[in-house]
Formats: sequence, structure tokens, C-alpha cells
Amino acid sequence: MPKSSSRPLWLLPLIVIALVLPLAMLTSRLPGDPEVARFVQQLGIPPWPAAAITSLGTRPALYGVIVVGVMLATWRGRLRGLVTAVILVTAWWYAGEPLKEVVHRPRPTAEFVEVVRPSSGFSFPSTFATTWFSVWLPVAIYACRTRQRSAGLAVCIAAWVALLLGGWARIRMGAHWPSDILMTFGLVWATFSLIDMTVARLDD
Repeated sequence: MPKSSSRPLWLLPLIVIALVLPLAMLTSRLPGDPEVARFVQQLGIPPWPAAAITSLGTRPALYGVIVVGVMLATWRGRLRGLVTAVILVTAWWYAGEPLKEVVHRPRPTAEFVEVVRPSSGFSFPSTFATTWFSVWLPVAIYACRTRQRSAGLAVCIAAWVALLLGGWARIRMGAHWPSDILMTFGLVWATFSLIDMTVARLDD
């Protein structure tokens, strides 16, 4: 009985991965990407906050972000949070760039959006977003699961705000299409879910 009831939990992240990867490989952008990106860029927010957030994804600042994220995930998720967060960050640290070379999705150009700072390489998955989401998604989920405990709700909200700001920053900079960010989030969520469920089973 437990096996059959848990099967959908394993299937959903696998389905997300199976949908996202072909979609990214077969499209240079999705319908509505330019319009949504221009809307985000025309909200009246200057690019410097997005540039400041993006700078947190470069070394050595990135190391500090990872340490803080893993500590918060451990605080909220204890040993399960620590192991899952470390595996997730490590997996995307090494998998992001090779996956880009497989997918070959082009970046936005000035023909469609404002490109604040030209970026090299391909667009999907976003290197910044894979790391940023890998750091803050475990914090957000474990904090939301333990929101009844001390500061749980505050940490949960703060982590989701960080996730949203990270995605917004890359679109505001013109470095990625909105679909790049959404599909990157889907991949990171799917891998987090699979790792988290595996760690939970090993802990039983």
C-alpha cells in the first residue's frame, strides 16, 4: 500500500523533467516570451538592483550565499535538509554548463528586449538560476513545512521572495527569456523532489 500511494510523488518530477528538456531543446523561445520580458523590463525598475542580485551569483559572493542557504536548510530540515541541499547544489554546480551544451538554446537579443549586459554561452538552463534556486528552494520548502516552529513562516516567505527576485533579475537584465527561468525552476524543483524523497527513504 505505501508503495502504490507514493508512486505519484515520484512520477510528477520525472514528468516535469521529461517535458521541460525536449521543450527547451526544440524551441528558441516560447510564444509570449518577448512580450513578458518587455513587460518586466518596463515596470520602471532600473537595472542596478538586478545587477546587484546577479553579482551574488559570482565568486566569492556565491560561496557565502551557498553557505547561508545550506545552514538555513539544515536549521529547518535538520539532517535531511543538510544532505538534500548539499547534493542539490553540488549536482547543479556540475550539471548546469554541460546541459547548456546539449540544449543549445539561444539567449535573448536586443532585437526583442533590452540586453543590459551581454552574456556569453547558451540560455538554458540559466547557470545563475540553477545555483540560486538550488540554494533557496530547499530553504523555502523546509521552512514552509516547519512554519509552526520558531521563525518558520518568516524564513519561508523570505526564501520565496529571494527565489522570485533571482528570476526577475535575470529577465530584467535581458540575459534569459521568462521560459528559461520557469523551466530552470521546474528542473531544480524536480531534482530537489527526487533527492528529498530518496534521502527521506534512506532515513526511514
